[in-house]
Amino acid sequence: MSSAVAETDVAGLTMECEFAHPPRAVFRAWTQEDALRKWMGPGEITAPDATIEPREGGSLTVPMVHADGKVLTARGKVLEVVPDRKLRFTWAWDQEDGGAGQVMEITLDFTETDTGTLLILHQTNFIDDEARGHHTQGWNGCFEKLEGFLAAA
Repeated sequence: MSSAVAETDVAGLTMECEFAHPPRAVFRAWTQEDALRKWMGPGEITAPDATIEPREGGSLTVPMVHADGKVLTARGKVLEVVPDRKLRFTWAWDQEDGGAGQVMEITLDFTETDTGTLLILHQTNFIDDEARGHHTQGWNGCFEKLEGFLAAA
């Protein structure tokens, strides 16, 4: 994996990361629950109960378990699926009052390269710069764990 490159602007966040694995493998890591559960979450954060229905209109639920036992859950709807090429979904964090947080949109593009896959993540509609910064750090950590998962597969 080459280190992730992040660009931020008012509109959102764009990150690029190269994996030495074919697009099919990287795409499947995002769209198969058993795989997603093994790598999702930065650092010590895990998502052993993550679910995804990889079809338009399907749901995505990612309860992230922190080392102290605290669970923060992101939920979304799958908007677009192009096998091995593109995955687009909404992403909103559950709030303490039980409501949904700011609804963001994430697009993942999987492009075959001579050495594997270029993954481009584009996330939009952050509530503020601080939230965008937290997501940048989080996705970098997830990409590191994704590489480890792919290498072990």
